Amino acid sequence: MAVTIKEVAKLANVSISTASYAINGKPNVSDKLRERVLEAAKQLNYHPNAAAKHLKSKKTMSIGVFIYGFSGPVFSEILEGMNQAALEEGYNLIVSSGALSDKIINQRQIDGAIIFDSSIEDEVLINFAKANYPVILLDRDLSGKNIYRSVINNEEIVYQFINELADKYGSVGILTGPRDSYNALRRITGYEKAIKNKGLKSYIYEGDFTYKRGLEVGAKIANTKLPRAIFCSNDESAIGLMGSLMEKGYRIPEDIAIAGFDNIMWTKYVIPKLTTIEIDHTAWGHDVAKSLINNLQEGTFLKIDEPKYQMVYRASA
Repeated sequence: MAVTIKEVAKLANVSISTASYAINGKPNVSDKLRERVLEAAKQLNYHPNAAAKHLKSKKTMSIGVFIYGFSGPVFSEILEGMNQAALEEGYNLIVSSGALSDKIINQRQIDGAIIFDSSIEDEVLINFAKANYPVILLDRDLSGKNIYRSVINNEEIVYQFINELADKYGSVGILTGPRDSYNALRRITGYEKAIKNKGLKSYIYEGDFTYKRGLEVGAKIANTKLPRAIFCSNDESAIGLMGSLMEKGYRIPEDIAIAGFDNIMWTKYVIPKLTTIEIDHTAWGHDVAKSLINNLQEGTFLKIDEPKYQMVYRASA
């Protein structure tokens, strides 16, 4: 049977309210008295009932992070940064994907939400934010009370990168991400803007951010007229495309150059090593979580700088 605060108070020879103040770090208890209560709690192996505490305060001390899938290293890097920030401030992360996400948000099982899942409808997020729950969006354009956005400047970054590839290789194609992804759409826009600026023919191949789809596209286009370089909307699909084309006899980059986006760990170990755009996802995740927690504690979002990036040129392009 669980030890109660009443038993701790009895052993420490104080009132229940004093024992509660001491255990919860309230200021109106002397250091000597607090030490006595904490020693009693230690002797009895007493642990406060978190559920009861949160029910009273109406705070869960949990942040919801909603992503559209658990596969892929990018999400793990973002979540690592968020988890570091949450631990620093005494918060938990609840990470969810799919149908359960709406339930967690609608039932207010969290104190605030970070959204990287375009399948969650705007109305759900607006209603959650209106109820005084802060929301940070990483994947869409949406404004409203208690809503803040932090997105990668995909369009401008890709525009710059495609211009550089075009100057080097003359013609450039794109393997896209899924068309319902904010990041993928902005990367397509950056590509199209650069191709139009250069007066070049566009080569657009439909992808979905996965290694498997990269393999499939490579097999499908191997016997067609290809551009001199292909930019892939993420590294996983780039590695798949590169592997598939090499199986078909293409030399990388002598016959066709391949580049990606994200600079995941595997880009340094494939042969040839993959040229890509590096995004500091861990630092970004940390800053996003810090901003949300500051809103929970102080009522305002901290300004989040745009995620840092750099072009990383390796052997593939």
